[in-house]
Amino acid sequence: MNKVILQVHDLFKAAGFDYAICGGFAIDMFAGKELREHGDFDILVFREDKHRAVQFLMDNGWIVFGRFAENGSVWQYLFYKIEDITDSFWDNCANFWAIKPGCLPRVLQKIDRLQGEVYTYQTRKWLVQDNIEFIELAFDVREGGDYVAQENPRIARPLDKAILCRDGIPYLAPEIILFYKSDKYSSENSYAKPRTEIDFKAIMPMLTEESKMWLLNAINTAYPNGYGWMEGLLTD
Repeated sequence: MNKVILQVHDLFKAAGFDYAICGGFAIDMFAGKELREHGDFDILVFREDKHRAVQFLMDNGWIVFGRFAENGSVWQYLFYKIEDITDSFWDNCANFWAIKPGCLPRVLQKIDRLQGEVYTYQTRKWLVQDNIEFIELAFDVREGGDYVAQENPRIARPLDKAILCRDGIPYLAPEIILFYKSDKYSSENSYAKPRTEIDFKAIMPMLTEESKMWLLNAINTAYPNGYGWMEGLLTD
C-alpha cells in the first residue's frame, strides 16, 4: 500500500465520521498498483460532516482554505483561509484544501489582496506527493442508503457499491471516479487529460459489466447531448 494512503488513513481513522479516499489514489487502490504519479490527494466526506471534518483538521494543526474561482473561471483558483470565509461562501463551497503544518510555502503562494490572506497555486509544476502535504476535501451527498453524484438523484449508487474497502481503508468505487473524470475539465486541461486517459484505459477492462453499465448510464444522464471525446476511452 502506498505510504501516502497509509498516512492519510492514520490521520482520519479516529476522526469519528465516515470518509473515503477518492481521485487517483483510489484508482490505484482498486487496481492494486500505482498507475501514475499523483499531484494531489482527494478525500470524500459526506456533506453533513463538513464542519466536523474541517474542525478536525484544524484541531490537528492543519491550515484549511476555501477554494474560490476568480471571475468565475474554473482555471484560476484563489484560496482563502477558513477564518476569512463568509458564512454564505462556507455553506456553498463544495471543496476545501487542508495543508499540513510547515508545507504551506511548497503548496501555495501568497498574493496581495486588500482584505484577508489570499493564496493561489504555485506557478511551477504540480508537486508529487511522496509524503502527505495537502488534502482536497470534497463534500458529497448520501441519501436513503445511496451515494448521490453531482447532487443528482438520477446518478446514484448504493453505498455498499459506492464505497469499497482495501486492507481496511475505504475508497470511492472506480466507476464513480471515472464518471467525475468524464467532465469538460478532464478532457481539456493539459494537466488532467493525460491522467484521465491513463485511468480510463487501465480501469475499464477491470470493471464488472454491472459497474460499466452504471458508468455509461451516469454519463448518458449527465451529458444527454453526447460525450464524443470519451468514446475511445469507454471500450476495453
